Amino acid sequence: MLGLNQDKGIVGLDIGSHSIKAVELAAKKKKDQDVFEVVRIGYELLPHDAIVEGTIIDSTAVVETIKMIFDENKFKNRNIAISISGNSVIIKKISLPAMDKEELAESIVWEAKHNIPYPYEETNVDYAILRPPRGSEERNLDILLVAAKKDKIANYSNVVNQARKNLLAIDIDVFALQNSLEVNYPEDFQAKILAVVNIGANITNVAIIERGTSQLVRDLSLGGFFFIENIRKELNLSFDEAEKLLKGIPVKSVAPEKVDELVSFNVKDLLDEIDKTFSFYEAGEKREKKIEQIYLSGGLAQLKNIAQSFEQKFGIKTEAFNPFRNVAFDEKKIDPVYLQEMAPLFGVAVGLATRKMEK
Repeated sequence: MLGLNQDKGIVGLDIGSHSIKAVELAAKKKKDQDVFEVVRIGYELLPHDAIVEGTIIDSTAVVETIKMIFDENKFKNRNIAISISGNSVIIKKISLPAMDKEELAESIVWEAKHNIPYPYEETNVDYAILRPPRGSEERNLDILLVAAKKDKIANYSNVVNQARKNLLAIDIDVFALQNSLEVNYPEDFQAKILAVVNIGANITNVAIIERGTSQLVRDLSLGGFFFIENIRKELNLSFDEAEKLLKGIPVKSVAPEKVDELVSFNVKDLLDEIDKTFSFYEAGEKREKKIEQIYLSGGLAQLKNIAQSFEQKFGIKTEAFNPFRNVAFDEKKIDPVYLQEMAPLFGVAVGLATRKMEK
């Protein structure tokens, strides 16, 4: 959304609180469709507390990690797209009467000033006009208004610049996921009402996409670190020990049943928050709407039985999102087992890398 003009090739760089992911795709046209192939891919863990609640605290560690990914995985392309999310990013759907471009631009500024909880001068604002649902006679313009605090943008763009990379675009996590979803699940994307839930270390992004058009986006302040911290406190462990337990690695004499119980409590808290978002969407307009499919992305999408927990809670088919489902790769260069295991972590990075086709 908050983009600059870009060259043909771009590396999707997902700077998360727990790790940094990078992917470069080669793109070509096939029967008027964009098809992609993985050129290079990289993943590196960040030191704990390098990024806290979406704010980069240890910029040196983040810069060095970016450099390490590019050097160790032999990325030659220095053109980068990144994305942001969290409390410093506001996404709001508004409705305006149909009007010409100049009037619309003025109206967007007015709406931004009245819908953003920060001074307008401290934010960068962008917007997208949403397609009306098929069969709708609605004449108003539905608009997705996006605002990001300038200091948040500077916080992330600075580390990319310090790593000597060319920052060409700044997107929003959920919109990058939406790009990835469209590439990998085109039939569902165009025909169904989908929810994408990206469960990261600090933040869970929730996006509801109605037949190819974003309808609702929310960032929840719940993620893997929330789970780890609760396990740590309950069992009187270190952060590293609690993280191992969450990953299913035995620690000391902690009974697996106790860990399962704690994880279940945390999953319930997460599902209750997501339920509020789903209910808000389904009750939002006069016509009846029902989410038909849930895709899970992010680190906690790998949690044992989490898809089943979603299905039990919502009665909606739920599966792990695979951003490489329709993306080719050379098995001589990239281990297919590695891609399969890492897939839930790369939804945002793949979505950013698909921006290379934009002009």
